Amino acid sequence: VPRSDFMQGVTHNVLRTAGIAAVATALAIALGLLILAGVSRDLQRLAEAAREIGDGRIDVKLDIQRDDEIGALAHSFRRMQQRLRMDGLTGLANRDTIVRSIAQRIQQNRRAADAGTFAVLFIDLNRFKLVNDLHGHEAGDRVLVEIASRLRAATRSTDLVARYAGDEFVVLIDNLPDAQAAEQVRLSVEAALSQPLASVAMPGPGAPRLAGAVGLAVHPRDADTAEDLIGAADHDMYARKRAQQG
Repeated sequence: VPRSDFMQGVTHNVLRTAGIAAVATALAIALGLLILAGVSRDLQRLAEAAREIGDGRIDVKLDIQRDDEIGALAHSFRRMQQRLRMDGLTGLANRDTIVRSIAQRIQQNRRAADAGTFAVLFIDLNRFKLVNDLHGHEAGDRVLVEIASRLRAATRSTDLVARYAGDEFVVLIDNLPDAQAAEQVRLSVEAALSQPLASVAMPGPGAPRLAGAVGLAVHPRDADTAEDLIGAADHDMYARKRAQQG
């Protein structure tokens, strides 16, 4: 049998197999490059978000949805962002978050043609130092958690409640029809604070109480920056506390 006749089928199969292998290799390389590009892009976004947080900007958005290790890392990153926004004891927003939120709300008012009214409450507990002195700091922590729960209940779900420092709290009350509505929210918060404590027993006659003074500042009537609004509410809180004591 001539060699060409004998090898014709083998040669054809070898060439066909080589062609299929070449196409498969090219597809595998292309797919690998696409995957590598996606991984590199998501890793770069993670690195950029980490730099943003390192510079103090914790509100950077990280929308990475994956089912692999990078997705797990992105999920952990978002949880870290959430914890950076929260007070670890009470679960409320922390000081940095409330200041940023008020500043963003002011910017929104400046951009909008029909900007709505919003207000800031500054809350200081009246006898909190006595709790720590008589019962210890663990009891003080329980009181702060109880007060945080009351503040959430006394405000709307759209309002932002934050632990500002120690026994001080700040509330951003949004979408108010007028300044009088803010005053009603203040009275509601004061009523919630005046209720007897469940977490510790306070000394003195009657049911254990703590209470607190609540200052109010309305934008733009009282101030036009986040720091000035909080400062105005703080000043009003001290005036209200002196009036209560008098």
